[in-house]
Amino acid sequence: MASHATTEQSLAPGEIPKPNTAWIWRVFGILVGITAVEFVFVFLMHPGTMRNSIFIILTIFKAFFIVGEFMHLKHETKGLIWTILVPISLLVWLLVALVTEGSFMGEVLENMFK
Repeated sequence: MASHATTEQSLAPGEIPKPNTAWIWRVFGILVGITAVEFVFVFLMHPGTMRNSIFIILTIFKAFFIVGEFMHLKHETKGLIWTILVPISLLVWLLVALVTEGSFMGEVLENMFK
């Protein structure tokens, strides 16, 4: 079960459990940190492939962290995790291949009509 869940056995009948918000603030701090690093790269680096690659990698990392924490994927069995991660990684590979081929075709067409 989730590490932030409270146990019902330790409470007296009718007692309301104290909210455990420490994990929410930890996740908030991590997400703010990743977002701050993204902003630093976006605003301080010159536009180019390296900046875009770093930004995309950080965004994907942040998305996986959000899915793991808030959708509780990190608490599931390894089979389910791999069932979700393998198609997503193949989709990312497809997007990279399509962007690479598209930029190549753009350069070919641009040079052809010069």
